Amino acid sequence: MKTNRIQRQTAILERLREQKSVSVQGLAQEFKVSVMTIHRDLRQLDDEGYVSKQHGGAMIANRFAFSHTNPDRSHLNMAAKKAIGAFAAKHLVNPEDDSLIIDSGSTTLAFVQELPDVPINVMLSSLPALLALSERQHLRVHALGGKLEHDLMAFEGTIAHDILKSCHFSKAFIGTNGIDIHAGFTTANTANAQLTRLMAEQAKEVYVLADFSKFHQRAFASIMHFDHITGVVTDQRVPDEFRQLFDRHRIQLFEVDHHHEN
Repeated sequence: MKTNRIQRQTAILERLREQKSVSVQGLAQEFKVSVMTIHRDLRQLDDEGYVSKQHGGAMIANRFAFSHTNPDRSHLNMAAKKAIGAFAAKHLVNPEDDSLIIDSGSTTLAFVQELPDVPINVMLSSLPALLALSERQHLRVHALGGKLEHDLMAFEGTIAHDILKSCHFSKAFIGTNGIDIHAGFTTANTANAQLTRLMAEQAKEVYVLADFSKFHQRAFASIMHFDHITGVVTDQRVPDEFRQLFDRHRIQLFEVDHHHEN
């Protein structure tokens, strides 16, 4: 199985979810890479808090956090995601007159955690995001009901769609598993793709929050193409082909320095 670094680390998290522990030798054989490459992957996942690196392998470090996160939406590149979330909360939210719909995912969760405690309407599909805002005194927090998708720890299905269709928002903040020149914005889950697309349709402005690793990636299910996207917030200078594409579609591009976000 030939994979890039992000795909390989995501797959390692999937193995841990199934097996609770993995061996370096077994992973090296499975992914057709060197033992040293696997050691580097496990070291990064250890640094991110997802695994406990052991001699010859690794185990899950935090079962509670891991069980609430889909591997494809894991907290890889958390410094970048926190910077993206902080920038969007500070610069793209009107604290006096906004109504927000926010997608599930690790980058949108970072955004939710940075929201100011002001009296605006915020609707969420994610249980971790609802928990993050549970003690806010002024935000008017609304839960998007429906069927609970345990892998995402978020609500979806027909009830969620019906609720969304009856609401209107000034801004949608959505995540993605991949941004591809031809496929557009994609995700691993078809039901989540449908719900995210509806969130965008119900909002006047649509902002995609995505760290740099999502570029040149294509997941299974299409969310939407580049039409009707207001802006993209990412953490590095994006490839020129995407920069030109965004310019053609009049998509605002916000590049955040995650080493020093202001």
